[in-house]
Amino acid sequence: MKYLPLIFLLSLLFYSSILPQQKEIKISGLITDASTGEALIGTNILVYKDSLNPAQPPYLGTVTNRYGFYIISSIPSAHYYIIAKYLGYKTIVNEIKQVSSQTVYRLNFELQPENLELEEIIVKGEKQPTPGISTIDVSPEILKKLPSLSGEVDLFRSLQLLPGVTTVSEISNGLYVRGGSPDQTLTLVDGIIIYNPAHLGNFASTFNSDALKDVKLIKGAFPAEYGGRLSSVLDIKLRSGTKESNKGIINIGAVNSHATFEGPMGNNTTYMISGRKMYYDLFQKNFDENSTIPRYNFYDLSAKITRIMSDESILFISGMYDKDNIYSPASKNTNYDISWKNTAVGLNWIQINSNSIFVNSLLSYVDYSFRSEISDSLTPGTIKNYFSSSNLKDIDARQKLELNWNEDNISKIGFDLAIHIYDLLYSDIYNPAIESDPFAGFNLTSLEASLFFQNESHITDNLNANLGGRIYYFNQQKYLSFEPRISADYSPFSKFRIKAAFAIAHQFLHLIVRNDIALPTDLWYPSTKNIKPGKSTQYVLGFDYTIPQYVFSIEGYYKRMKSLYEFKNNPLFNPRDNNIDNQFTEGEGEAYGIEFFANRTIGSLSGWVGYTLSWARCQYDELNAGRVFYPRYDRRNDLSIVVTYEPDKNWSFGATWIYTSGPGYTLPTGQFFFSGNYPGGVGGINFNYTERNGYNLPAYHKLDLSTAYKFNWADFQWEVYLNIYNVYNRNNAFAQYITFEKDAQGNDIPKLKQISLFPIIPMAGIKMEF
Repeated sequence: MKYLPLIFLLSLLFYSSILPQQKEIKISGLITDASTGEALIGTNILVYKDSLNPAQPPYLGTVTNRYGFYIISSIPSAHYYIIAKYLGYKTIVNEIKQVSSQTVYRLNFELQPENLELEEIIVKGEKQPTPGISTIDVSPEILKKLPSLSGEVDLFRSLQLLPGVTTVSEISNGLYVRGGSPDQTLTLVDGIIIYNPAHLGNFASTFNSDALKDVKLIKGAFPAEYGGRLSSVLDIKLRSGTKESNKGIINIGAVNSHATFEGPMGNNTTYMISGRKMYYDLFQKNFDENSTIPRYNFYDLSAKITRIMSDESILFISGMYDKDNIYSPASKNTNYDISWKNTAVGLNWIQINSNSIFVNSLLSYVDYSFRSEISDSLTPGTIKNYFSSSNLKDIDARQKLELNWNEDNISKIGFDLAIHIYDLLYSDIYNPAIESDPFAGFNLTSLEASLFFQNESHITDNLNANLGGRIYYFNQQKYLSFEPRISADYSPFSKFRIKAAFAIAHQFLHLIVRNDIALPTDLWYPSTKNIKPGKSTQYVLGFDYTIPQYVFSIEGYYKRMKSLYEFKNNPLFNPRDNNIDNQFTEGEGEAYGIEFFANRTIGSLSGWVGYTLSWARCQYDELNAGRVFYPRYDRRNDLSIVVTYEPDKNWSFGATWIYTSGPGYTLPTGQFFFSGNYPGGVGGINFNYTERNGYNLPAYHKLDLSTAYKFNWADFQWEVYLNIYNVYNRNNAFAQYITFEKDAQGNDIPKLKQISLFPIIPMAGIKMEF
């Protein structure tokens, strides 16, 4: 703990040194939708000095942040016109006749939606936000047009259509970004850390698309304001409720239904609540009871209350709850019962203080639990029994300050203090008495603290840079480290941008899984005195080329990872043993590749093509005889084609086609007969395994289609939709295994069998808005 005071002393000194220097910030405010009250992210704010002449470039310009706030700084005393412009809304102009050198102005804009449908126009002279390196902003409106398996568009399945993002299988429960495992992606919902953001079966993420306001994916080398994970960031913002009147959306589907309600709670408060229920297991039991496909169901609930305290201050209360269950159908060989649940709540207070500094303060609580009970005797000589129950509670306090020194420099500084409370239980077998045994399992409380700073600079008209770093402290190992982060982009000529980034990151939580079991076996485990924090070093280099309606991008990346952990071969679990970490083995890995992305963003016909050529490799001294092997999420080739088409305001069509190389898989390369000629010995045929993931499953590919029709009836807005999953009924391999069949002479002959999960599945439903 001796380093902890040092961190907070540095934070205090830095805070106190910058606050008095903010006297020159002059104009700031909030941009919202006049009808709903929703903040408008990325609104262009243009400043004209002395006279308003749109034919001339503005004197200054900026854009609103993810909360709809903007700040204009360091302007002299003069006569100004302030313009707010946002696509689909009427432009507003405000005049400030004379700005005093010491006056701080609060200027909020409420933009009215534009009722007229205009031809496409190009506005010159506006300050446009430059996308961050390896960053993709995903519009919820685009997501709603894509095909889905459950009748509702899923965020994770849509993200997997982007280059550099993949999944292990159709029932995997997380995103694998640029060779990183799911636990290496920092998932934030209104700033709250979510540990397992995907539903079982990967039917859907835990986020209802109707509840989403903004989605940002940073695939690597993320800036210093994010920390605690090795690979990537998924930053999600929930919608605030409308201030207009109570509204709702009800969607009834064949296997999945959901509803969203929102509206005002008084003059300055709004609410939004969204829930879903998926009941595919009932469909399986009634219509396909002999199927070997896993049974699963889930439900979730998201809610947000927004309170406008003043023109300079907004309070958000966000909450999430979800629960999943996957269990085995009637089977003589395999039985499993796996479930998890998330409970998360956060209090987020954003404000612009008297010095026009944007302040974001967050206090959150997270309770995540995962339970896995598996008994498997599917093949001769192979019996897998496993039980684990893990519970992780987090209490997190965080604050970030955003300082606009001038038009060309924005600084961010903040701290994060988190308390992690772990309760883990594990065994080779399941006995109900284990869960009530006070001496079974493992308990630990740890403290994690960090301080970050970064500066975003517009150095010249063609050169931008982001320089920063994080200081980390972890009490279990008295671990103090510094993580440098730097990125830059340069435009040698119009429409062409070269970009590069470098970042070091640490992670003090490890997701340990059983790679010899295909079903989910998540075990979150903290760094301890024996388990080191993970570390990654990332490099990114690429370029963008933009022409009207199209964006082309190429990015190459390299990532080196140390202190990765997996279970040893044939781990042994004693529920009374508090040293489960002696069943782990430490290793390292690397991931590298190149991504191609072509995106059409404007017009009735839109979509993208993404292709990734990549490698992911691991090496553990105690696995695979110490040789390098490729993990299951290694994909050599990954191609995605996405098309959406809206011929008019009523009809919409969507299509997605994906192709990926088959994942690595561990299968026997031979067999031998053991006679068992010794006391107590048992003879029989045994398999010989020589290489971890040395075999590749067949390539995975499928086509999904969707169509929707919107209409008005009985004073309600309706939408009828049809989705077809796996149109040409591709039997994609979820798993393969060796079994024995007898030939005509009665001999046991090994045969390769395959498990496929999802055939062609048509889904229809109806949605009502009121």
